[in-house]
This record gives sequence, structure tokens and C-alpha cells, in this order.
Amino acid sequence: MRRKNSRPGTPEPRPPQRVSTVLQLASETPRRKRAFGRSASTATSKATFKRAPSRKVSARSLKTVSSSASQRSTSRIRAAANRLPGNKDRRWMDEAGDMLTLPPGLADIAEDEEGGRAAEFLKKKEWERAEKWRKMAKIVKTGNDGEGMAFEFDASSAKLIERTWKGIPDRWRASAWHSFLSSSAKKHKDSATDDQIIAAFYSLLNQSSADDLQIDLDVPRTINSHIMFRRRYRGGQRLLFRVLHCLSLYFPETGYVQGMASLAATLLCYYDEEMAFVMLARMWKLRGLDKLYEAGFPGLMAALDEFQKQWLSAGPVSEKLDEMNIEPTAYGTRWYLTLFNYSIPFAAQLRVWDVFMLLGDPDASITPTPERPFAGGLDILHATSAALIDGTREILLDSDFENAMKVLTSWIPVKDEELMMRVTRAEWKLHRGKKR
Repeated sequence: MRRKNSRPGTPEPRPPQRVSTVLQLASETPRRKRAFGRSASTATSKATFKRAPSRKVSARSLKTVSSSASQRSTSRIRAAANRLPGNKDRRWMDEAGDMLTLPPGLADIAEDEEGGRAAEFLKKKEWERAEKWRKMAKIVKTGNDGEGMAFEFDASSAKLIERTWKGIPDRWRASAWHSFLSSSAKKHKDSATDDQIIAAFYSLLNQSSADDLQIDLDVPRTINSHIMFRRRYRGGQRLLFRVLHCLSLYFPETGYVQGMASLAATLLCYYDEEMAFVMLARMWKLRGLDKLYEAGFPGLMAALDEFQKQWLSAGPVSEKLDEMNIEPTAYGTRWYLTLFNYSIPFAAQLRVWDVFMLLGDPDASITPTPERPFAGGLDILHATSAALIDGTREILLDSDFENAMKVLTSWIPVKDEELMMRVTRAEWKLHRGKKR
């Protein structure tokens, strides 16, 4: 039987991890319509013709009915209030569960694989976005016939930040990511240049690493559904081994840890091996990965503790998870070490990386401590984690321990990455407002 694609064009590979049955059912259910208009009059409702409650009906059951009606009324009022301009972020957070379903436009395309008018509209919109990014790009290096051109972007531009939240066009993603990390490197006088890191890469290639055997075992298991990484000792697998080998030597205090492979593989989708190594080295020093991967993982534990106490606390989901004794260490380790590579679809992961590359600098106004070593540098990752919790809120609140763990540790089939990023941004803005 031919597998139906969720999107037109190139078929998407099957998810690398097992999907929870509950999440699978939620993703296959059509998106519900959120109406907050006046409900049908009780005078014309069929309920009018039902028998009145007898004396045997308890006060508790009547109170329950009244409570449910009150909750529905409150829900309608909140939904209507969410449409007000000032409540837009609250609206995205309330409707976060819709990220598991296709938006109406893409749902129509999924039914017609040829795409039609809607697909042409999306292509035109993507071209227009790419043209806007071209106008923001500044050429810093030219080559023969356009080869080897390099661009930079003003990372402090409000327009650039706004457009990055909306997603970087794929043709500009490699240039934008490199520019964002280069801008961060310029803030640190001791940062190595691209040429210095590339020189180190080629010098380390000929040295042996104690981690080579483990790297060789892990390489063929890394996103092997991608065409680049299917053939053993060929193509992407060979490049991946070389990058990880050099990384284990470049940061000897860390060496090689399994989650690194997924990071390198993602970068190899956009860069050659030497530039992928440059990007990894910059992420290690400038985006806090050196602390996340520190031996014994004290940085990872600190990050998960920060997420639990400052982002997840004081909410119904937090109370439910506390009741079941489910802590972020049970599900967040893979989220943070792989930057969501094995947890959400590739398109959604790239959107998270777009913003993390741009806004992942530590906050200069915050002094790092052993308990909080990242000084706000992981806020984008925290906001994404909170958004995924928001997206699965209704499922988690209705789950027992076993099902809740399956949901949190499985691959989350996000189909509307635009809504996911809106919820992420709402969580990010809410937390920034609390810190002020």
C-alpha cells in the first residue's frame, strides 16, 4: 500500500523514533473549529424535553452539572477574549494542541498531492520571503562567478529578529546561521577565526582518538533514513565520522558523547565538513554546549532544574507531572542534548535552531553561577520545551504515568511548526517579562 504524504513534494522519511499511540491519533484527527459564538438556546434544545431530575438525584451531581456549564461558559469567554490584540500570546498558548494537526491550508494540499492553487501560493510566498532576506544580506566576500560568496546579517536588527522567528528561507539558512554565530564570536576577543578552526580540523584528521570506535558504531545509526547517511563508509557517514573524530580531539575535556552525532548530521545537511566543524566549535563555545556536555552532566542537570523551577512550575501540567513523580530528567535529556533532533520533525527542529542561533547568547546582565551557569543562553530551548508541554497539555492531563511517559519520550509529530514557534515565542516573552 502506498504511503500517503503529509505534504506535497519529496516524501518525508518515517520518524526515527516510535510515536505514542495517543499522539498519533491526535495528529490524525482533523483540527477542531474553535467557535466562541452564542450557543444554541436552551428553549429549543432537545434537553428541554427530558424529564426533570427526580428526588433521587444528589446535590453533588447537580453541582457537577452546574460546574461543567460554568466551565464551558468561562471557556467561551476566554476564547472570545483571546481574540483581542493584547491577548494574542495567550491565545497561542491556549490553542497549542493544534500544532499536532495540519493547518487548514496544508490539510487541503495533503488531500491533493498535486498541490493546486494553494501549493503555488505557498511557493510564491516562500520566494517573496527569500527575496526579503536577500535584501537584508550584506556581501562580505565574493568569488569567481559567485562561488564562495559569504554574507552577513545585522543580528541586532529588529526586522531580522522578527523574520527569524517566522523562519529563515532554506536557501539562506546556512549563510544566516554562520553570520549569527560569527556575530557572537566578535563579542569575545579570544574567539578563534574560521581559518584557525579549519586549520585545526585538518591537523586533527591525522591523529587518533580514543573515541573512534564508539563514533564508528554510532555513525550508521544517526538519521540513517536521510539519503546522505544511508551508505556505510560512504558520503555523509564518512563526513560525519571525520567531523566527530576531530571534535572529540578539539574538546578533549568533553570527548565524544552520543548526542553530538545528531548535531553534526544536521549541520552537514547545510555545510561541507570543514564548515560544519567550524559551526560545531562555535556552538560549543558560544551556545553553551560545552556546559551541556560537560563530564558528569552537571550543566545538563542545572538546565533541566532551571526549566522545571522557572518555566514549568505553577501550572496544571506541572502539578500533574509532580503527582506522577515525572521530572524533566526523565524526558528532557534527549531534548536538550540533541537540540530536539530526535523529538520533533526536521522542519520544526530547523525553526528552533534558527532562533537559537540568533538569540542564544548569554544575557550580559545575568551573572553565571554553578546552579545557573547558562545566564539565559538556553532560554530558547526552555521556551521550546514549554511549548511542547503546552502542545501535549490535554493529553498529559488525561494520562496515567505510563501514557504520560510515552508521550514525553516519544517522537512528537508536530505538523504546524508555525504555531509551535508562536507558542515558543509566547513562552519566551512571558518569561522575559517575569525576569524584569
